[in-house]
Amino acid sequence: MNDQPEIIVISLLRAVERREAIKAQFSHLGVDFHFFDAVDGKKGHELFSRFDARKAKRIGEIPLTAGHLGCYASHYLVWQRCSESNKPLIVLEDDAQIFEESFLRFLSVCPALPETIECVRLFDSRSRNTERLRVFDQSGVTVCKFLRGHKSATGYFLRPSAARKFLQYAGTWAEPVDIEMDQFWDNGVECFGVEQACVTNNPEFESAIDTGFNTKDLRKGLMRLRWRWYLIKGKLRREVHNFKFRKSLNSGQKKS
Repeated sequence: MNDQPEIIVISLLRAVERREAIKAQFSHLGVDFHFFDAVDGKKGHELFSRFDARKAKRIGEIPLTAGHLGCYASHYLVWQRCSESNKPLIVLEDDAQIFEESFLRFLSVCPALPETIECVRLFDSRSRNTERLRVFDQSGVTVCKFLRGHKSATGYFLRPSAARKFLQYAGTWAEPVDIEMDQFWDNGVECFGVEQACVTNNPEFESAIDTGFNTKDLRKGLMRLRWRWYLIKGKLRREVHNFKFRKSLNSGQKKS
């Protein structure tokens, strides 16, 4: 399945300025893309019933806002499209700012990516720990396994195999979509990323997801304890997973 991926841009129908900005970028690149009409959190959607408020409370998570739910639903529907078409995609959010040279280089090597590289973040990691292991290097494109998630969903390469794993993991939602995508030790989709970013967030646009609250202020008392315990358990599972990945990678390198 080494096809050139279709490029999908998730965008609200009413986001006229964002749509024009991303259209101008692709016009300059001379690359085709298609808009995917995002789910408007303000209007609701049947997928919102997947939000598990009890699970969110149990782990100390702040309830997802309408904006978070709309964002999650939009990516979920794109994963469905990828799975059903059985073809790889490049998924961008409409506030993406494209770095021309690195983006075009990545497109050129997509057909050469090993099948084991199922999902690749195309932006710089926002995690404090950006430790990584190189797994692919060709034509100026380096793909690494990151030991922590990127904390965003601005843009990523997606294979149908990864889409199906994300869909299975997203039976219920308790955290924002980018955070649940990052939980590779549970969802089975390794967190690969590029060493040289292909996209970033366009500074001209504010986040379309609801803001205006401070999570530290909202997490107090028992809720904060639950959250810390949840993070500790996740860290332990992540470390075990990464240890096994390192071991497997070293073993493969010795054999080759």
